[in-house]
Amino acid sequence: MLNDFNDLIKVASSKKLCESDYLALIPYIANKEMEVNDNDVRALIRLISNLFKQVALDAKFDEKKIRAIMTKFRDAGRRSAPWRPTSSKVPGRPQDGEDGNRTARWLLDVKHKFYATEVLATLVEVKYYLQTLSMEGAPDTSKYGLSTLFTPWLLEHKVDPGKYSDPIQLDPINFNDFIESPRSIQSGHIFPLDRGGVHHPSNTFLMLFRSNQIQGNMTVDELLKFMRRTISRHDTALQNNSILEEKIRELTV
Repeated sequence: MLNDFNDLIKVASSKKLCESDYLALIPYIANKEMEVNDNDVRALIRLISNLFKQVALDAKFDEKKIRAIMTKFRDAGRRSAPWRPTSSKVPGRPQDGEDGNRTARWLLDVKHKFYATEVLATLVEVKYYLQTLSMEGAPDTSKYGLSTLFTPWLLEHKVDPGKYSDPIQLDPINFNDFIESPRSIQSGHIFPLDRGGVHHPSNTFLMLFRSNQIQGNMTVDELLKFMRRTISRHDTALQNNSILEEKIRELTV
């Protein structure tokens, strides 16, 4: 049976998928948790991404918009952000992977801030799909048994509609809103890459565009301390009858 499953995993990377593949292979791979290998995650990302597409199409979402979300996840998961501002070969020329454009993260130098192994980068992308399938109003995936397969080793919640909220504002994220406006949601790192954070499933989350703006280059812990300190100072200023604070409150009411 083990050899049969391993053979199926290799085949799942290329063959046309059917419902039985989702039901058999996703649990088998997920049960390996962080012990998965390159072949496992290559099959898993194909299984999860195709399942995402299928359930979204079944729910009557537009195929072109679904593909846009899938491209967004690939560019934020397995692929790096552009790592050079312009082409070093020919001014104005589109960059290729070697010249600074997006490339597979595991092809970068291990010391590069965008580097991640193929396993980790792919699991990040899988996590983005599962977070999206856990948004408010997401298509029902209950018949595929995903609910607890990835909790807690990859996710902090069940894969059920309405279980995922923005990690900064803690607001629910609506699936339909995301499909209609992909830029409203961004991928973020709780500990920013510029600060020494890594592209690892435990450090990556989808968040509202506004939340990413608010966080900036701070860690979430730094952000919360900054917000508490700022609110406290404003409250103190108001209690001390600060003219500026009163004017601020008047202008924002």
